Amino acid sequence: MSKHMKKVIVLVFLLILVFSTYAQISQSVSTEIQGIVPVVFSLGTDMTDVETVDLVNSSSAYLGKVIVYTNTKGIWTIVINSKNAGKLAGRTPGNNDLYPYYMGFGTVDRIDLSSNFEMTYSTLVAKTTVEYPVSISYTRLEDLQQPVVSDTYSDIVTITVTIS
Repeated sequence: MSKHMKKVIVLVFLLILVFSTYAQISQSVSTEIQGIVPVVFSLGTDMTDVETVDLVNSSSAYLGKVIVYTNTKGIWTIVINSKNAGKLAGRTPGNNDLYPYYMGFGTVDRIDLSSNFEMTYSTLVAKTTVEYPVSISYTRLEDLQQPVVSDTYSDIVTITVTIS
């Protein structure tokens, strides 16, 4: 064996030794990280259960606001229903007098609640909060065409919001 050949064999041997010593063995694991964001929908108001209005000295009243929040995109359907078809009814048994009024909701004024009022709102943005001011307008007592007797007059209005 020549010297050159011995050097080559020693070099090959050293390379085999070096690479076998530094050879790496690897293993890995993977996991999927998942979080669930549920549909969040809330309907709130600053109105109380009973809002008293001045029928003698005023012709309108701000009742409060309805606040809608959702984290979904979609169409909101808002339905407003009046138990007495948009009229305040006398509460004393035997009193059949009615005191008419109009509802204001959001930017819509003079809503006649003789039948359900329905409106839609489309949102393309998740995490949306919308506030709708609520008010009523009416004729002052002394200006009514059909006078009413002394009594407490009331109506129950229900505002329903559906998101689809």
